[in-house]
Amino acid sequence: MSFIDRIKHAIVGNGEGIALRDLQTAVRAGEDLRGTLELVGGEHDVNLEGVLLRLDEERLIYDNPRHGDFDFWREAAAVTIPLGRSLAPGERLQVPVVLRLPPDLEPSATHRRYRVTAKLQASGRHPKASALVDVVA
Repeated sequence: MSFIDRIKHAIVGNGEGIALRDLQTAVRAGEDLRGTLELVGGEHDVNLEGVLLRLDEERLIYDNPRHGDFDFWREAAAVTIPLGRSLAPGERLQVPVVLRLPPDLEPSATHRRYRVTAKLQASGRHPKASALVDVVA
């Protein structure tokens, strides 16, 4: 597993897993961002309601002139993908995900970046996985 895959993969309670795979590293405004959400069942059955897929714009926030960090600025796009099924212990499920980016989205820059997050919607569980995406001109 590559370093990027390890960052994008999160292990959650009860041994369940969620990861974003085959995610486009660069996409243009107005186009579709595509990838695959991989879910792995934990110790118990889980009723999967859906997946919230969203793209957030983050801006560089300066704490002092020599150091800075990025912070949430606004939600740029979102879609809920209904699942309506159960995930058995140890079962692997791959779900293709597509998110249409707004046509007026500004490209990534030194002070602006974009993070795509997939958040599982299931009773009592809300694991998520996220990754950075470049919006190109």
